[in-house]
Amino acid sequence: MSANEKPPTPHQYGTGELEFSQWETPFTNSEIEILEVVHSPVRPWPANDVPYYRAKSLLQFHDDNDLVARIYSYDMNKIYRVSFETVSAFRLLDEGGLLELWGSAGWRGGRTSRVRNHAWTKESRGSFISGTNDGWSFLIASHNECLEILSEEAPQIMSESD
Repeated sequence: MSANEKPPTPHQYGTGELEFSQWETPFTNSEIEILEVVHSPVRPWPANDVPYYRAKSLLQFHDDNDLVARIYSYDMNKIYRVSFETVSAFRLLDEGGLLELWGSAGWRGGRTSRVRNHAWTKESRGSFISGTNDGWSFLIASHNECLEILSEEAPQIMSESD
C-alpha cells in the first residue's frame, strides 16, 4: 500500500473507491431495451407448502433460475435471455437514479458493466458481502432503465431470436 493510499474500512473492496470492470455481453455496445425481469426464487419448499407464485411466473423455464431478464437489442433485432442462477438482490431503476455512476470518471460507456463501491454497496453491505464475488455487481443499462444484480456468478446469455 502506498503512502497516499488509505486502508479499506471493513467491508469495502479494493481501495473503497467507486470502480468499474468490463462485462462483455452480445449487447454491450448496442442500443437496448429491458423488456422483462422475472424473479422467481428457487427454495427447498416442503411439498405441501409450495408458494403459489412459482407456477404463475411470467417466464417458465425448465432450469431453476432465480432471475431472468429479457433484453432487446435494436441494433441486432434480437432478444436475449439473461439467466442468473443465484441472486441475493437486484434492483431496477430509472437510469437517472444512478447519477453517481454516469458522472464517474471510471464509467466506460456501453450497456453492460460491473461496478463496486457505489452508494448501494454502502446501503446494503450484507447483501454485497454474502451475495457477490468481491463486491462486484452486474449492471445492464438501457436508455430508460438500469438493472443491477448481485450474484456471485455471471449469468448465462442466450439469444431467443436464432
